[in-house]
Amino acid sequence: MVWFLPKKPNEKRILFHAINHIGLGHLNRSIAVAQWLKAEISDVQVLFLIEGGEAFIEPTGFPWIIVPGQASESEHCEQITRTVLNVFRPNLLIHDTLMREAINRAARDAGIRQVLIGRVGDVLRDQLRYNLSMMLGVDLLLIPHKREEVAPLDQALIAHYVGKTVYTGPLVRRKAHVSSDDLRQKLGLTRAHKVILVTFGGGGYDLAREILANLLAARAQILDRYPQAKLIVITGPHFSGALPKVDEFVCYASRFEPFLTDYFNIASVVVCMAGYNTVNEVAASGIPTISIPTIEAEDQVGRVEAYSQRFPHIVLGSTDAEELPFQVIGALEKERDLSAVQEFSQQVQLAAQSLVNEIASLLVDTI
Repeated sequence: MVWFLPKKPNEKRILFHAINHIGLGHLNRSIAVAQWLKAEISDVQVLFLIEGGEAFIEPTGFPWIIVPGQASESEHCEQITRTVLNVFRPNLLIHDTLMREAINRAARDAGIRQVLIGRVGDVLRDQLRYNLSMMLGVDLLLIPHKREEVAPLDQALIAHYVGKTVYTGPLVRRKAHVSSDDLRQKLGLTRAHKVILVTFGGGGYDLAREILANLLAARAQILDRYPQAKLIVITGPHFSGALPKVDEFVCYASRFEPFLTDYFNIASVVVCMAGYNTVNEVAASGIPTISIPTIEAEDQVGRVEAYSQRFPHIVLGSTDAEELPFQVIGALEKERDLSAVQEFSQQVQLAAQSLVNEIASLLVDTI
């Protein structure tokens, strides 16, 4: 789709805005939402306003435009947004968690309906506490959690928004783009290998370097117990350390993979941090997982504690250099557990359908 071409009859257009700084969560979730909408709604076209992450979005095929995210550049951001609105003529603007006043004002002046997808955390809390007036132009607030999993204080804060609010449940990306056997062949792996997948989301937190260093230091210990173990490292584009070299233990290392779910499909064990998207995906997969939260992200600690109680295959990981190898070896002894995730997988499907239905209903009367 060439976004600047005239709109066709009956075509609906959606503009997304997502930030992308330390992590990939906002952009990742927006891409997931766009994929669900494209799959379920006919004649819908999307365009992204992004603040970085070009390499991440490019392989998806979605068109994108860079906008500045610094407060000092808000005037420039607003000018770009107004031009895009005038040319693209979207029916709907979807923000992920953080709303920029420059973008919101341009959309409000143009009379465009707006949706906020608000993952519960400090960003949304600050939006509701200090910038509630900005949300007057928002037609729909989608909370990607089940209501009963949101703390009462947060529910009370969300209730300050007077428009329509829908708790959808957990959102995850659509599944595999290549077959597991094709990916194994590409990486020189067989089904006999025990694949340890290490992923850090955006990779911008200091803890990511420590986790990777501890795993690499434990290679002899892990290989002594499981000679067929292979490590795949996907650090995230914001990772500041060096990538490990391929050797008898490390079979592949990359800063970024656009279709991470393909790698989940071949993993025997996942070692990750505790971002919203990653934890929901491993919860739905049943893969033995060691999830290590960082105190730099306020929501991660509580998320892992809650999920490890619900899902036996998710373990609260340790940053201790001696304990982590034993956790990895213990996880390698387990098989994928689908019994505990069937209900969660159903919640994921229902959440996606709820989101699609709500957005589709907003599109109905737009021109």
